[in-house]
Amino acid sequence: MAVPEDIVYAILDHLQNDIPILSECSVVCRAWLHPSRRHLFRKVIIRFTSTSVQERGGLLAFANFLRACADARQYLQHLILDALLFSFTDVDVDVDAVLSPLEIFTILDIGTNIEILTLLNFVWMLNANWVPPVPRYTLTKLDIDQWIVSDQCVLDVFKLISVFDRVNVLALSLSMEQSFHHDEDTRGLIEEHVKTGHFPTVHTFLYYTSSEWSATPLYRSFERSCRRDQGVLAHISFRVWDYTSSWGCITEFCEFVCNSDVRFHLRELAFHPGSDETLWSAIPLSDWGVLNLSRLEALEQLTLALNCESLVYFGQNLNVSWNFNAYAFILHNSPPPALQTLTVKLYIHGDSNEMIRRRCLESLRKVYPRPSWVAFDSAIQALPTSPQVIFDCVGPWEDMIQCGAMEECVQEVLPRTHARGLLRWTISTSYPQFWKADFW
Repeated sequence: MAVPEDIVYAILDHLQNDIPILSECSVVCRAWLHPSRRHLFRKVIIRFTSTSVQERGGLLAFANFLRACADARQYLQHLILDALLFSFTDVDVDVDAVLSPLEIFTILDIGTNIEILTLLNFVWMLNANWVPPVPRYTLTKLDIDQWIVSDQCVLDVFKLISVFDRVNVLALSLSMEQSFHHDEDTRGLIEEHVKTGHFPTVHTFLYYTSSEWSATPLYRSFERSCRRDQGVLAHISFRVWDYTSSWGCITEFCEFVCNSDVRFHLRELAFHPGSDETLWSAIPLSDWGVLNLSRLEALEQLTLALNCESLVYFGQNLNVSWNFNAYAFILHNSPPPALQTLTVKLYIHGDSNEMIRRRCLESLRKVYPRPSWVAFDSAIQALPTSPQVIFDCVGPWEDMIQCGAMEECVQEVLPRTHARGLLRWTISTSYPQFWKADFW
């Protein structure tokens, strides 16, 4: 007796993340083949190693596979290329031939349903004379996580991005090697590309940096595209990790957001200035005037972050006080005129136990950070728009919310905001990109 088609699809949808079981289902019978492949080929991850490259020929072999398999072409939506395990010192492997971005364009031409492209740990070097083709690709998301070893790598990233006409979400994680090689001639080429090269239309920009690399060329490219597209860029998420060089990164970012044409159209800003347990002693509070939110005329949603993990290990909770003093300073001195939602994300490791979570809440309520909470509470009351204040608990906070401990804590430290009925709580079980638990 044949199983009804809707039941088959329901079963396979339930198993969509279990690749081994889906592989077995695909050979049950012909009726199960295509529904199984719909999930099997939806996301494809290719990891490069010296051995796999020599045996299978890298990206060119995958391009040939796409040509031969109609189901793969039809169902492939998310392609991840990961070169983490590849040995770039292996003299027996032609790196340019294996990891050439030119092969990526071939794959995009064949797999026309690809919506998300993720490039991890690539350190390719494009030919200096290579000219990007006419922009013709459109993606829902372009995700680049790359080590920058020289100015040539920076130029290569710009060239790669320029082949896309429209990218709804551009996620960049750029880390600079300590042995970064500067070259004045290449810097000149970067400047020329920023002035004359194409930059795609971008709606959402996620930026994570862990180095002192100057992002000014990147920001200038966004300014050009923003003027061209009349303010399509509406959402920005910014995070920096390496506190030893973070202030320069923060200053660049704040000047870009507050002093460029982006400020007229930006509706959502998620801002985390770095490793809070050390920044409190590294950056004077008065310097936060550089983040002038009052200039962001269209800003409706603002997200700030608090790392609760360090509350357990730092006895005086200086990081909590520094965070909320800084946030209170920003909101009080430069209140955003159209703010509708203020979100504070409380992060904690996914493997924390109940005792650690209770200690975190106890630390938030201690005497030392109370003046900082009072300042933050007062700054919220002074905002011209009375925004909804959301405490978004990221991580395994379910038990603290269900028993009422989280609600009791927040009501106690923000009594005036609570009295006006502006507080509410949400819970996120997954970490947003570039805000992962292992970064803490």
